[in-house]
Amino acid sequence: MKSIFLSIAILMLGARAIQAQPLCEAPEPVRAFYQEDAKQLAVRMMQMFQTYQDSIEIPDVLYKQAMRALLAVYNADQIPERDTVVECLALHTFPRVYMYGISVGLDANETWAQNLDNGIVPTGNAVVDGLLSHYNLSNSSSFTIGNLIFVSLTTPNALNPVALATQFDAIPGVEFAEQTGLFGDGSDITFQPTLIEDVELTYRAAWGDCPAGCTSSRNWKFRIKLDCGVQLLDVWGEELPQQFACNNNFECGTEPLCLDWLRDTVAFYQALFPECNQPAYGSVVTQMNNGSVIGLHHFVGADFDFVRFYTCQGEYLGQCLTTFAGGSCDDPVFNQYLESADTIWTCADPYPTAEECGVLGTGDAPTWASSMQVNPNPSSGYFQLSAVFDGQRKGVIRVVNVLGQMIFERPFQADVLNENIDLQENTPGLYFVQVLSGKEVASRKVVLRK
Repeated sequence: MKSIFLSIAILMLGARAIQAQPLCEAPEPVRAFYQEDAKQLAVRMMQMFQTYQDSIEIPDVLYKQAMRALLAVYNADQIPERDTVVECLALHTFPRVYMYGISVGLDANETWAQNLDNGIVPTGNAVVDGLLSHYNLSNSSSFTIGNLIFVSLTTPNALNPVALATQFDAIPGVEFAEQTGLFGDGSDITFQPTLIEDVELTYRAAWGDCPAGCTSSRNWKFRIKLDCGVQLLDVWGEELPQQFACNNNFECGTEPLCLDWLRDTVAFYQALFPECNQPAYGSVVTQMNNGSVIGLHHFVGADFDFVRFYTCQGEYLGQCLTTFAGGSCDDPVFNQYLESADTIWTCADPYPTAEECGVLGTGDAPTWASSMQVNPNPSSGYFQLSAVFDGQRKGVIRVVNVLGQMIFERPFQADVLNENIDLQENTPGLYFVQVLSGKEVASRKVVLRK
């Protein structure tokens, strides 16, 4: 009876959560930062409540409810303990549920099982082929022991593996089907509905022999109200060790850089508080051009990195793909990287600038830039890009997301540009449409809404 009541409560809360709440919103990069966490929490809820236990695909209402709670805590920067879990520790869920596939054991005498083992799809079993197609499943690895073929089925889409395994388990020739087991333990975020329609998130920082089961932890519990207000309920557990904590005092700052979406990222935290939890590998932020350009430095290994550049308005400018860096710049073992490096950092010089990386011009905007338009904007994903040039031009149209990842590219040759662009398959959020012709570049923001 209690589980039924909680299921009803969670449905009611999820339905109300769909309404826009300012304290439950955040820029798209922040949502992306918590995307896997929201999926993990939603799948755990599916396995917890009878209402959803037979569902394979994640209900949108559960995903939105989990994301809503995570963003509410993210926005609660008036609570010092929130700074600890969001900024200093950047806690995420531990993948207790593997959401991207299942393990199955098949009768090796079945022809369709042999076909699946050999990567032949359709396999000849209509039920199996239907499930493979519907859930975009594929054989990522398989091996045979005796009369059993063990197959790992994986998918790019998060789902409820227990319900999916139940579907396979009912097929003749399937000896067993189960969710893929995960080993170890670690830091985590857990979700708990309450009897008064609020929800609670508990952030857990764990350490000490975690592959075998963490021996120590510290926990912070927050209550999230229906209006997305947040209340700290409790803090308990061992004191964080110095190498895990932010000087053991939970006093990291919350003042933003010029990019709002950088405010509470690990990069921002490390840049302002290098003495707090600075990892051997990670990211740092530098400001240049009198603060109008941000460089996000992502370290790869110990001695080189790549830098992504943004304007303070959030426009992605480009990146240095392999910038040689680090404390061993003269080590001959890294000479192989020098030929492909866009710029070389000698350990003593300042970080490379956007101009040095060739992603920020020093001249004025192109004369044709003012004619560049994107309509409609906001868009459902289908829009028209137009521009009037000062004569026949060749170039490239690109669309990148806020992380600088290119999701669309098309060449053009015209004196008047009228291009229809279809991004309807992409996730909602902020994107940048760029027109590049020779050394000239112009850019426009476009917001995708579903």
